[in-house]
Amino acid sequence: MGSADKQIILLVDDTPENIDVLSGILREEYKVKVALNGQRALKIAETDPQPSLILLDVMMPGMDGFEVCRRLKANEKTQNIPVIFVTAKTDSGDEKAGFELGALDYIAKPIKPDVVQARVRTHVELCVARDEAERLLAENREMLQQTLIGSIRVISDLLSWANPAAFLRAARLRAFMEGVVEELELKEEGWQLNLAATLSQIGLVALPAEEMNRYSTGQGVSFKFLSLFKAQAEIGGRALGQVPRLKVVAEIIENQLKPLPAPGDYPEEIHQRDIHTLGRQLLRILTDFDHKLLGEKSSVVLQSMRNDPHYDAGLIQTLEQVIQKMEWIPCALSTGKIASGMVLDEEVVLPGRGGTLKEGTVLTQQKIDELVTLFKNSQQYRLFRVKVPFKVDQHGNLPSVKEMQALVSDEAVTEPEPESPTKGTLDLAVVKPLITDLASHLEEDDPDSKNLVTKLQTLAASTEAEDQVNQISELVNQYDFPAALELLQELGEKLKL
Repeated sequence: MGSADKQIILLVDDTPENIDVLSGILREEYKVKVALNGQRALKIAETDPQPSLILLDVMMPGMDGFEVCRRLKANEKTQNIPVIFVTAKTDSGDEKAGFELGALDYIAKPIKPDVVQARVRTHVELCVARDEAERLLAENREMLQQTLIGSIRVISDLLSWANPAAFLRAARLRAFMEGVVEELELKEEGWQLNLAATLSQIGLVALPAEEMNRYSTGQGVSFKFLSLFKAQAEIGGRALGQVPRLKVVAEIIENQLKPLPAPGDYPEEIHQRDIHTLGRQLLRILTDFDHKLLGEKSSVVLQSMRNDPHYDAGLIQTLEQVIQKMEWIPCALSTGKIASGMVLDEEVVLPGRGGTLKEGTVLTQQKIDELVTLFKNSQQYRLFRVKVPFKVDQHGNLPSVKEMQALVSDEAVTEPEPESPTKGTLDLAVVKPLITDLASHLEEDDPDSKNLVTKLQTLAASTEAEDQVNQISELVNQYDFPAALELLQELGEKLKL
């Protein structure tokens, strides 16, 4: 066996003669290093390549063997190196003290060569076997980790293919969450919180893509799919709950839309809250914030949430700080969805002619057209990892959800043309049956339903009859209430509209 392949044995003794004896017994089979005092021994033990075993004299001036052993075991880098005490002291109390400090064995003086060789060989073989087991375990752990990361990426990419609007929403939530985790320095639980945001919308794969497009452009989900839309958190959470390492993440996702815990039910200090409570709070705040961006400026939404006692003031303040620092949202988009101004977040190998587009390349329309043509001609279909611009304007407002959706929408988002109002009066008593019938189809504890009924009541009290009936009709159409539509027809006939 070459010297490079030999296991290293560190001999520690203040008497050179003892070192010479032990070295003579071991040097043929092992690479031997020596230290004549405790300080030198600690330094050698920390230096790579580290010894596989330490033979340590107990009785040394200054720092004795017991203190050296204690320091070795207290140091994360040296605590796993096996220690055998070599001593003339045979008192059982000394042996007990050594074992309590972490020593594995004792060799009594005067030294017997056969005993030294046998005990050193046994412990070196055990050390080698342990290191090999740890290496294999680390490799398996790394493989499992990479498999999990790859699986999550596949799930996220599938959402991007199947429902780009849902993927964009998840990308926004992930960007918000990553910013909050970094701002609050949530090191231990951070990966679970980021993952919960990344996969929070996975339940929306059950929703038709066109319905999510309606939601993202402010039209609202059709009543036919409203229950499915509200159940997406439960659908996604239960699906992910089947993955052992994602159980906490799944619970956060499944409970993201449930009522927030009352302030007295959790510690005031953010870092003292358990992962379940903090995860629910953060994901609900971020989901509500993103939802409110459909119709309001981000500065207005934040002000409203700041004044709402249901939301934790500290977390809202952190979100405000994150928003001011935001510049991009990482996304994975197909060639038909990438747009000018986005930045490549990976290196892209161009098919056919060769060459690459480097990570960090700012996409112009010319480069996008080139990408589309090359990948279409080669019949390659893939997602491109890009960064989408997402920063506050001079007024402190983020782009709206509608503006983000317009970047990747197949159709331009246009505002509806205003109706020409017709003078007339619309009596609340006349439209009351409509509101009553509509309310009977809604859940009492559903804020969106209450908001809709309030809008109807406000519209019904207006003096612009035809304009208001049209607006009510538009609202009802969003939620697909057949009975309410019939009442609208009745209403129109009564008012001769």
